[in-house]
Amino acid sequence: MIMRNAMPLFESSELASVTAQCEELLKKLQRGGVDAQTRLRREQRLRQLRAEQMRLEVQLGLGARQ
Repeated sequence: MIMRNAMPLFESSELASVTAQCEELLKKLQRGGVDAQTRLRREQRLRQLRAEQMRLEVQLGLGARQ
């Protein structure tokens, strides 16, 4: 029971970290000035982070509601 109460706090801090990483990558992608391979790696990493962000939002009940 105690572990269950602690999970949302951990998940919300993890969500904040993932969101910050997404924002940092977006800034780097917008800035440009890198070779194609680096850009592709950053885009792939951004897709992975966005998927993780959506998963955490759903777990925390922050996802879009129908």
